[in-house]
Amino acid sequence: MPAGTYARRILEQLLVDLSWASSRMEGNTYDILQTERLIRFGEEAEGKDRKEALMILNHKEAIQYVVDNLEEVSLSRPDLFAIHALLSDGLLADPAMSGRLRAMPVGISHSSYRPLDDAVTIEEEFDILLQKAALITDPFEQSFFLLVHIPYLQGFADINKRTSRVASNIPLLKSDLAPMSFTTMDDRDYINGLIGIYELNNVSLFREVYIDAYLASAEKYRILRAEVESPHKAAIAYRDFVRAAVRRSVLEFKGFRYDDVMIMAAEAGVPKADQESVVAYVAEQLAGLHEGNAIRYRLKPGDLTGLTLA
Repeated sequence: MPAGTYARRILEQLLVDLSWASSRMEGNTYDILQTERLIRFGEEAEGKDRKEALMILNHKEAIQYVVDNLEEVSLSRPDLFAIHALLSDGLLADPAMSGRLRAMPVGISHSSYRPLDDAVTIEEEFDILLQKAALITDPFEQSFFLLVHIPYLQGFADINKRTSRVASNIPLLKSDLAPMSFTTMDDRDYINGLIGIYELNNVSLFREVYIDAYLASAEKYRILRAEVESPHKAAIAYRDFVRAAVRRSVLEFKGFRYDDVMIMAAEAGVPKADQESVVAYVAEQLAGLHEGNAIRYRLKPGDLTGLTLA
């Protein structure tokens, strides 16, 4: 499939999931249903700080930017700056720091770690970070690298972790893999993992947190991947033949007989150029037959008794 096909298919769900989870990890009190109403209908939750709504809507814009430009987006300064700018829109005291590397010192809460405070060195290290990330070929390793090193460098005045969470999905989505939604990642485990990196330069805890959360995220999005992007030609152009071939294979052949189905295809007038493909489609449909879907071929569950597909 073209790059981004899967990402565009799951975009609506990803916008809600990632916007909610990433905002929640920053202390946002919107629940996932309130987040969905805000993203889909622009409906703010009553009694909430407007800053919380803006944080969520900024996530929506940043994720949309990545997916809409997935073929061209890369781990480059312009794209990382764009993601940060979209995430920080209206949330920084100095709007000029949005989409720009910091030139002032920052601290890390609950940690003795002190990030670099020299503007020139920050610029150099940020470029090194991007160069190293670009050399990584495995999308999972690349994703994890961004999730670790963007917060560690603290290249921006604020909103580094949010930037890393959105950016960490770029290599996954560009490889048509399930995204990391962070919905099941425990906030305390996430922070403890980062503290382990800040204090000990040890990624082991954070790695385990990442793996567990990604497996859960991938399972959730597995269902959305199951939808066929483009139906097989045989499902439409040779619909009647496919039904007849499957029925005969079940009722008479009691299994798939390639030569017999090829003869059927020829007798039914299927063009020679399409015969191989259509017969393969029949085999595929037969292999997926079970009591719950036999009705598609006007078969009863009992008709499947004795069916051999090996």
